[in-house]
Amino acid sequence: MNISLYIEPIKNSAELIQMLLVQEFDITENFAKLLFEKKIKSHIEKLKDSIYLVAETNYIDRVYRDSYYHYYSSKLVAYKRNCIRISLFDSQIEASDFRLEEKREKLQVAYLGFFVLRPIEPHVVGRSIISPNALKTATFQICTTAYHNTVNTVKLSVAAFPHSSQDTETISCAETTLWAMMEYFSNRYAEYKPLLPSKIIQTLNKVTSERQVPSKGLNIQQMSFALREYGFGTRIYSLPQYPDEFDRLISCYAESGIPIIIAMEDFEGIGHALLCIGHETIKEGHIDALKAHKFKPSVLKDKANTKNIVLYDFDSIEKEFIFIDDNQPVYQTALLSKPAAHYNANWHKCKITHFIVPLYTKIYLEAYEAKNFIARFLISGPEPLNNDSEVLLRTYLASSRSFKDVLATNSSFSSDLKDIILELAMPKFIWITEISNKELMKSKKANGVIILDATEANIIFNKPLIIASYQGKVINFEADTKKLEKNDLPLD
Repeated sequence: MNISLYIEPIKNSAELIQMLLVQEFDITENFAKLLFEKKIKSHIEKLKDSIYLVAETNYIDRVYRDSYYHYYSSKLVAYKRNCIRISLFDSQIEASDFRLEEKREKLQVAYLGFFVLRPIEPHVVGRSIISPNALKTATFQICTTAYHNTVNTVKLSVAAFPHSSQDTETISCAETTLWAMMEYFSNRYAEYKPLLPSKIIQTLNKVTSERQVPSKGLNIQQMSFALREYGFGTRIYSLPQYPDEFDRLISCYAESGIPIIIAMEDFEGIGHALLCIGHETIKEGHIDALKAHKFKPSVLKDKANTKNIVLYDFDSIEKEFIFIDDNQPVYQTALLSKPAAHYNANWHKCKITHFIVPLYTKIYLEAYEAKNFIARFLISGPEPLNNDSEVLLRTYLASSRSFKDVLATNSSFSSDLKDIILELAMPKFIWITEISNKELMKSKKANGVIILDATEANIIFNKPLIIASYQGKVINFEADTKKLEKNDLPLD
């Protein structure tokens, strides 16, 4: 069984892929043409015109091979075991380049990932790892991590987010979403392990009263249970529970660089799971259009009005989010208010009803409580904002290690304040609120910061506060005395 190599510019993709489908999957030319038009073409059309395709036959894809041995091999009809892998390069590539040492750097610079074609018609599009740089348009900020692959035996790497289409039998939208989530986290963090379809089925057998294959999909509780089994402290948010803050909470976690599972439905039989992994790049027009935050607690609202304080919430910016959707090509964009706008009309009534956040197990202070704490602290806390203040708040979750790494060489902070923050003991994860205004935010700058302990859910005596610096003051919570200490110190 030999591996054959084919190299063609993307303009010849239809001919190349149809030929490979006929040759490798033993289907007719007419069926191959139909598969390309209905299932593959939309994926190709999102890619840049400069791309070259490098196709390899007899590829062993670990995800499909797992489904094959646990399901497809038991059928009467014989299914093939091997796949086709098509790698993407952003310049002309020759077969000889893979055998010359001086061409390694060229190959690495041009490499943009791959997608797999699997022999289960019509669901032929399988696993993909595609760089956002491969797209014709990629003006967004998303979660990515490094993946290491070989192309024609040469090791190459690419930063991307994993994607796969469902096969409707061993993996539906829910299982595909779980697979992509764990594929991302396992490549980024050593404490998590990658998942295969059979492992997902094995996990869910603990909480189901019927068979898992062929897949009938999963509900939100089953998906959350699976993530807990894989090492996360999951948190489920529902629209009825947070009617006013629901979209802003999604935005806050996306801003934190955390992929979240989105559940949408139309209440008439359509239900679907997908991943939100980021949002479009925020431009000055987005910030200019941002409206003042409407306080829900009447006490805060009255105090803010009395002092003429205006708060803007960065998470209220109207923007498109980026989704990993197994029914669509990779990196799909949509507004939260219209998550199925790119589907046919039957789907247009769908609304997001729930989302699941895969938090680190020791994060006890979640986004809703963290943001409310910040608002209360600034409006009615020990050092409230001055009268007539107008501030824009951007809140996100980060690891203290990453935060300190960036802060260490940030020249916009005063050296005194920087030293104070860098010397503070912090938990593994912290909530950070940048205090800014519209003009400063356009330049990605702030004139104040508040840092909270993400492991402290008890908000009595301002216990989550690690440090706050704004209006020329530095405030921090002393755990021993349970008191706040205030000192004069400008941010810059």
